[in-house]
Amino acid sequence: MKVSIAYMGIPGSNSEQAAIEFAASMGWDEYVLLPRVDSRGVIDAMDLGEAEYGVVAVANINAGPVMETADALRGRDDIEFVLSSWVPIHHCVFVKDDCNVIHVTSHIQALLQTADHLKMLFPDADQIEVEDTAIAARYLSEGKLPEGTAVVCRRNAGHMFGLKMIHENIEDRADNMTEFHLLRKVSG
Repeated sequence: MKVSIAYMGIPGSNSEQAAIEFAASMGWDEYVLLPRVDSRGVIDAMDLGEAEYGVVAVANINAGPVMETADALRGRDDIEFVLSSWVPIHHCVFVKDDCNVIHVTSHIQALLQTADHLKMLFPDADQIEVEDTAIAARYLSEGKLPEGTAVVCRRNAGHMFGLKMIHENIEDRADNMTEFHLLRKVSG
């Protein structure tokens, strides 16, 4: 029987990578990954019995706690911690077409982890927060973001959505890592 794992984001997200690594650590050969965009969606999937396990980001060494996860888990004594893993995080900048970048879009954590580089690369650009780094790439590829927008995401997400990479490894710390937790709901 396949193990079901809900994770933050969509395919191409850092949480998807963490979920794959957790499955390997647990020795699960057969599993299904369920993208649920945010921490609340992961917890909801476990509450509804859609997922046996959940993967959430809890902290980054540079940007600090992931507040959406803290909020989703607040007051929940029926969710148990199974495993923790620090996953190296590397961010790239992608565009759809060559353009003058006036907007930079990504998840708040990615924007925080790349703040110094973004100020240097695009000093006049405003920042637009979205639910997930890979969703930013998807939105850009689908034309759902304004003209002149660049996105910050994983390399595989940018390539998956047919975007053009213009900068690589723009995280402010070369040792950038995020802690992820594998969770499950305690049956009671």
